[in-house]
Amino acid sequence: MKKVLLSDLDGTLLDLKSYSFAQSEASVNELKEEGVPIVFCSSKSRVEQEFYRGALGIEDPFIVENGSAIFIPRGYFSKKIPFNTYVIDDFEVITIGKPVGFIRDIIHQARTYLGLSFTCYFDLSAEDVSMYTGLDLRSSRRAMQREFSETILKGDVNDGFLDFLSHNKLKSIPGSKFQTIISSNADKGKAVDILLALYENEWGEVKSYGVGDSVNDFEMLQTVDDPYLVQRPGSQWAELDDVTIKNVQGIGPAGWNKVSRILLES
Repeated sequence: MKKVLLSDLDGTLLDLKSYSFAQSEASVNELKEEGVPIVFCSSKSRVEQEFYRGALGIEDPFIVENGSAIFIPRGYFSKKIPFNTYVIDDFEVITIGKPVGFIRDIIHQARTYLGLSFTCYFDLSAEDVSMYTGLDLRSSRRAMQREFSETILKGDVNDGFLDFLSHNKLKSIPGSKFQTIISSNADKGKAVDILLALYENEWGEVKSYGVGDSVNDFEMLQTVDDPYLVQRPGSQWAELDDVTIKNVQGIGPAGWNKVSRILLES
């Protein structure tokens, strides 16, 4: 039976503070040697995920911006993809969410009609984003290249704003550090379900493993066969109301390494 690993990035495969993959790189290489696809499923943008895929030599599909779209390398699956797709660069793309232009327009309307104040990526320079996030300048520029979401770094994310988003078919997702505004019909679980269907269409029976660190990963972890939650700084686990999700000792990449070992030895 083929195995697939679906993984969050920040605070999971990557260190939450430094965004480094140094601690998890050896485990990534072991999984690659065994032919296990490593599918990123993160709030990060396509450009950000392409950077980490390139640095780690990963060539598998990836899910961007909290399940808003799936990017599949052209020719990755030998069988025709039974979903509507379009081509961007070397990828076939399945879109679930709304374009970033629409989302930013709704945020502007919230500022105007509700009198709310937000600080978003599109308000700032790369230098400012670096200050807020701790990313270096190059990473900040990549983070700002959103296609299906907008990140709120600080502001009035109150009930009135959430209702306004819902009325416009959007929602706010709390991440490890910030809030992300995406389409209300997009989530990590839906995107994972679609991608796993493609793997099953290609290979037959597939066993899926998932690893995350936060509430933002809940839908992804509910969708896979074998879900794991790593610890956050302070050695605490996010509170997820699902007894099937297994808590793993180890903060971020340390826990990620344990999950990869479980996968390889199962």
